[in-house]
Amino acid sequence: MPWPTHDEDGFGPEDAAGLTGVSRETLGRVRSYLAVLDVWRERINLIGPGEGRHLWRRHVLDSLQLMDQIGPEHRNIVDLGSGAGFPGLLVAAAMVERPGALVTLVEKSPRKTEFLEAAIAEVGLPARVLTTRIEDPPASLARDRFDLLTARALAPLPKLLGYGYAWLKPSGKALLMKGRDTAAELAEARRSWTFKVAERQSLSSPEGRVLTISSIEPRRA
Repeated sequence: MPWPTHDEDGFGPEDAAGLTGVSRETLGRVRSYLAVLDVWRERINLIGPGEGRHLWRRHVLDSLQLMDQIGPEHRNIVDLGSGAGFPGLLVAAAMVERPGALVTLVEKSPRKTEFLEAAIAEVGLPARVLTTRIEDPPASLARDRFDLLTARALAPLPKLLGYGYAWLKPSGKALLMKGRDTAAELAEARRSWTFKVAERQSLSSPEGRVLTISSIEPRRA
């Protein structure tokens, strides 16, 4: 069964675009990606069947809201634990309009990698997939780390900062999507790491938070 055109509360693509400022062309690419996801979700466990009830708010808006934090200097982006493509493929859908941009999706599952590569090819996105554990950055990364990192529902913040430290350039920043326990996670993370953080409420949920984190360094004893 195809995805509903709107969420059960009436929220839809035009609302997501209006709140995030993405272009009509980006919205078209998002629709194309969702069509690929619709086909593949029957083959592998990518997203629950009930998620169509709030797809546009919980997943599309949640992902596209990151775009106002991604500047022209952020051309080399990495998305960790990409799974079904939120937020990585949606960021890539918007980055088509920024020449030279590339989104690298990191996913350990070969089957999910197969889906991600199919979506990239079908929609024509500036993205690639690395099939590896996020704990195992490629050896070449020491020469070519990333400007910006995204992650959604992946791990507690202390672990996420460790990943950020390994995958990001020293000048890079991480856009991390967290929930109601953000304050506790920040306090725990400060025991092991020093960093700068800006926090804002998520557009998709009153309990959600988007953290912009930079200057990540291990805390010295």
